[in-house]
Amino acid sequence: MRVTIVRSIVIAAIYIALVLLLHPFSYGPIQVRVADMLSPLPYIMGIESVFALTIGTFIANVFSPFGIWDMAIGTLCTFIYSIANYIIGKVFGYRRWLLPIIALIDSIIVGIFIGVILLSYIFEAGQALPLFIFVAIGNLIATLPGAV
Repeated sequence: MRVTIVRSIVIAAIYIALVLLLHPFSYGPIQVRVADMLSPLPYIMGIESVFALTIGTFIANVFSPFGIWDMAIGTLCTFIYSIANYIIGKVFGYRRWLLPIIALIDSIIVGIFIGVILLSYIFEAGQALPLFIFVAIGNLIATLPGAV
């Protein structure tokens, strides 16, 4: 039990540190949140990393220029893709060839939540499709290298 808690804290801390160290690239319509390279962890490690990434996202988004909206929507987004990754891992078991597919699924979820819902709808930052594309591609850039 203690090992699980410590491992979760370490994952959350790494996520937070990466977001804050790379702050200019972690928020906004054109972003590459390098911390999202950790997104396959629920598929690989299990439920403990779902909570670690969700808590890490919430704390990292405290420093977001989009405030409470990013804390709520960004955290929900991370929780949803983390649960999806966890379920895929439970259903299929670990298969290395699934990692790029998981990266793509995560990028679509992030593109919808951050690009469409957060940036275009709430902040009226422009058209939904270009924002979806920019955010999804940024997420894919962050997640795909670790998946191949």
